[in-house]
Amino acid sequence: MQNADESPLTALQTFEPMAADVYSIETVVRLTQTPRHQIAVYCRHGLISPVTAPEQDGWWFDHEAIRVLRRIESLRIYYDLNLAGLSVISALFCEVEQLREEVRALRRS
Repeated sequence: MQNADESPLTALQTFEPMAADVYSIETVVRLTQTPRHQIAVYCRHGLISPVTAPEQDGWWFDHEAIRVLRRIESLRIYYDLNLAGLSVISALFCEVEQLREEVRALRRS
């Protein structure tokens, strides 16, 4: 019997990657539940980028790549988007983030 203070072992805990850390492709596969092949396809189409040259150092990703990968995978699964649609939406997300940064900068000045 569990105490009220204990959480069940089956509870899902969200993982937020640290900004300074880099993660191997195996770790990214496990964290995002995205197959290696799908990650490579996203890289080839410029949706995410490894932090190192895969040919030299292997596939390593930062927190931003994990965040973007989670977003595009959820869009692909829930809305059945193809790569072209994912590319357009990713570009729009980037533009919105840049505009938000500009607004923040203007508010500070």
